[in-house]
Amino acid sequence: MRRRTDRPVLMVRARFMAGASLGACLVMLNLTGCSSEEEAASRIPPPASDIVYDGTAFDDLADGPMKHYLQATDALAHDRFEEAHRAFVSMAAASDTELKVLVQVAADAPDLASVRVALKPLSTAVQELPLPDGMALAYCPMAFDYEGGHWIQRDGHIMNPYFGASMLHCGVFEEKSL
Repeated sequence: MRRRTDRPVLMVRARFMAGASLGACLVMLNLTGCSSEEEAASRIPPPASDIVYDGTAFDDLADGPMKHYLQATDALAHDRFEEAHRAFVSMAAASDTELKVLVQVAADAPDLASVRVALKPLSTAVQELPLPDGMALAYCPMAFDYEGGHWIQRDGHIMNPYFGASMLHCGVFEEKSL
């Protein structure tokens, strides 16, 4: 025989199970929306281990600070310190004196962690440059202990230079209106 006090516990369990089922349904609905399974799957970025670094990814852009910046941030997203360093050295050579100071800090950084710290003020300055076609302003709210950080990259999947492979797709695209 059940005690009278068991009834509220059973009701709480039933409500929890109904809530959990509803939550799972909402997640699935959000992932698929009104689209087909292929369209939903195309919005999910590939795992970091499936993304191959392409050192020629920005060869189509005119030579200048923005091209080298994009090469550096792409290298950082792939945890490739040497490639990022070379791109920052090239960017310093192509930059004016105001931007050059920030670039030189990144170029002189001794490791990935240091260059990522130097990237934040540099990215703020680079946002003042004209944005090439196909590029977008991205933002990671978790960078720098939740202070957040912006960068510029190609449209498409987020490729986070602040975290690299550990959180490659962390971030969102924003309108460039700073």
